[in-house]
Amino acid sequence: MPNRILYVDLTLDEGNLILEALAERSFKSVFELIGKLTMQANDLLSEKRSDIKYHKFTFTEHEITLTIGALGDMPYNRVHSLLASLHKQIQLNYQHSDNAPAAYAEEI
Repeated sequence: MPNRILYVDLTLDEGNLILEALAERSFKSVFELIGKLTMQANDLLSEKRSDIKYHKFTFTEHEITLTIGALGDMPYNRVHSLLASLHKQIQLNYQHSDNAPAAYAEEI
């Protein structure tokens, strides 16, 4: 199965929460994703557009699975709204294509 790209809208606070969750994982498994998200955030911050609340981040299917798994290990009260938002956005990404892979259903 191809590793499709997902576009996810996140606030910078949500992005920081994701980075915090990933930082608790094995460095070897997440360092590339942390670097990719940091570069995307830096690009957004360099635009100096404070009027935009949500920013579009790109994830591969594998990266979003890692992200959801890492968030799942954090306290529920800190991540429940972000997980719900990611779930909704993943569903929208797949609305006009095949069903989301089973891994998402198990992780969410």
